[in-house]
This record gives sequence, C-alpha cells and structure tokens, in this order.
Amino acid sequence: MINMEIPEDLKSKLLSELDFVIRKVNEEPEPRNKLFFLSAAHGAVERTMRFCMENELMIAHAILNVCYGMLMDRFNRLTAGDTAIPLPEDWLKQIAEYLSELRKAIEENQPIYPALEKMIRLAYPTTGPWYYTKNYLKSLTATSET
Repeated sequence: MINMEIPEDLKSKLLSELDFVIRKVNEEPEPRNKLFFLSAAHGAVERTMRFCMENELMIAHAILNVCYGMLMDRFNRLTAGDTAIPLPEDWLKQIAEYLSELRKAIEENQPIYPALEKMIRLAYPTTGPWYYTKNYLKSLTATSET
C-alpha cells in the first residue's frame, strides 16, 4: 500500500475541496461550468503541494492539469464548429467518476495512479495526435487485409 506523506490537516482540506469539485461537476448543468470545476481539482492539489511536496501530488497535479487542458481545448473547438474529433460519450459523467476514485484513493492511502490513468485515457483521445494515429493504424489494418 502506498501511503502519501500528507499531514492529516492538509489531507482533510484536500479531500474537502475534492468533495466540492465533484459535487459541482455533478450539479452544474453546463459542460463549460463542469470543466471549470475540473480545473479546480488540480488547483486543490497544487494548494496542498505548497505545504507538502509529495511526489504523487505532483504527478496528480500534472495529469489533472493536462487533462483539463485537453478536454477544454476539444470542447472549445467543438463549440467553434470543429467537429472532426468528438468528445467521448459520457465524458462529463466519467470526469466525476474518476475524480471520485482519485478522492477515495487519497482518503484511503491507496495508489492514485489507476484513477489518474483513467482520467488521461478519457482526455487524450480528444487530441489531434490520438485521432490521427487511430485512423492511421486503422488504415494499416485495412491495407493488410486486402
């Protein structure tokens, strides 16, 4: 079992902020507002890191920040009319689910990487490089079958 070295008072504040973020992601009717509150997740982790430089928190901050950026970029592109790459089905529901898994892992001193991996697996397919590679690999398979 991995035990992050976070003082209990800081851990309690982090968990409280994550509770708020998860609640807002679930409650907000607008996708843009849900994404705004997703950005608060990496903000909460960063605030905790200001008083406790824990390696796993640094990784969580980086991944949450990158995921927010990827999802917000795709959302903005879609709302501007660029529909080449869709957002995953149920992506808003998955954000709340994976944040809840991350929160639970932190609370229970369990590895946080499975939740972070799910988050990056949700976000990365919204990028151009992923979409291109998926189509390129599909074309190789189709070529080899003919």
